[in-house]
Amino acid sequence: MYHPLYYRFFQCYHAGLYWEAHEVLEELWQTRRHDDFYHGLIQVAALMHQLKRGKIRGARKLATTAIGYLIPFSPEKDGVNVEAVLRWLEECLNLLPDGPRIIAPAEVEALGIEVCPLPRFSAESVGE
Repeated sequence: MYHPLYYRFFQCYHAGLYWEAHEVLEELWQTRRHDDFYHGLIQVAALMHQLKRGKIRGARKLATTAIGYLIPFSPEKDGVNVEAVLRWLEECLNLLPDGPRIIAPAEVEALGIEVCPLPRFSAESVGE
């Protein structure tokens, strides 16, 4: 069993509430500032939020920092396939244009970037 805020992060994330997911896990991370794994996941949620808004430069910056935070935890940690997340982050960097700060959300969608593959936890694993 993990901390309830950890589970809540994934619930928000899979509901497409990326900023809320970021905020939930940040609340937990504030009590465990040494935990770069949480910091990396926070960056992933923030990156998803930036993609929805077409903020390319911010998304690229978040992808780069998330890679740095998550590499030490590959291939897996706490139910997360970190290796798959790292591949997704690299794909983002390859697909996102390097020049513009902001593009239309439709242009982001046309890039074909899938949602980062994070796990779904069942109600039983949360203890609900």
